[in-house]
Amino acid sequence: MPIHVVTDSTADIDPARAAELGITVVPLFVVFGNESLRDYIDISRQQFFDRLGHDPILPTTSQPSAAMFEEAFAPAAARGEDILCITISSVLSGTINAARAAAERIAGVRIELFDSMNAAGGMQFFVEDAARMAAGGASMEDILGHLTAMRERTPLYATLPDLSHVQRTGRIGRAAAVLGGLMKIVPILTLDAGAVVSRSQVRTFKRAQETMVDLICSDEKGSAPARFRVIHTQAPELATQMRDRIVERNAGRDISVDIVEAGPVIAVHAGAGAIGVVATDTFSDLHMVRGTQ
Repeated sequence: MPIHVVTDSTADIDPARAAELGITVVPLFVVFGNESLRDYIDISRQQFFDRLGHDPILPTTSQPSAAMFEEAFAPAAARGEDILCITISSVLSGTINAARAAAERIAGVRIELFDSMNAAGGMQFFVEDAARMAAGGASMEDILGHLTAMRERTPLYATLPDLSHVQRTGRIGRAAAVLGGLMKIVPILTLDAGAVVSRSQVRTFKRAQETMVDLICSDEKGSAPARFRVIHTQAPELATQMRDRIVERNAGRDISVDIVEAGPVIAVHAGAGAIGVVATDTFSDLHMVRGTQ
């Protein structure tokens, strides 16, 4: 049976790319006071940062409603297609709970929910691979097996020039933010079981970027092919520099390095100028973990 892939907007997939792959994207909300704006629909990246720079109200975020997921699932269900919904880490957002509530309202088709335990450019790997496998006729079991293997092999690191946003929105503890602010220590953040934690601390933002390259290249050491993705919030020059460092460190290896700009919802928590990197094996390598072709 055909499989339709649904995700949420924190995967930061360009709308044209989503349409090309046949992916339905359910937006989260950026909230300024009493005004809720749909991610990528009611507010663009540039509009968000313009508003962040002058609006006295600091934004928060909100998950989609169950009704929004039900609306996203309904067309595929009407076509008799099974549905695979891939969401942002359940530790960072209750989005998967809204998707679960919607799935319980739809009968007649199989609906699987997959917690990526990731976000942004990292989550993109899961969504894109699932769509490619579905288009190739893979079974739901093989796709879920592939994604489960990927979840164990997709480290993400990030560093922020300003910890106030991520502390204010509750994605790291106050103690870590105070340590960074008072002692001028720059934490390198990672996702551990889907939660944001400090992986290490260095003295400068520049050193943090260098350390992230060390960490991600160590995680992906060896001669096997790998996929890297640099993520940023209004920091294209930093992203280009990091991409170049990764390419240099992996001279002679068959790798790919993409650059992705995070969207408004991710930027609410990261602020401007954040930089991160995520990596995983190639599509074929992860595919072979399950022995599928």
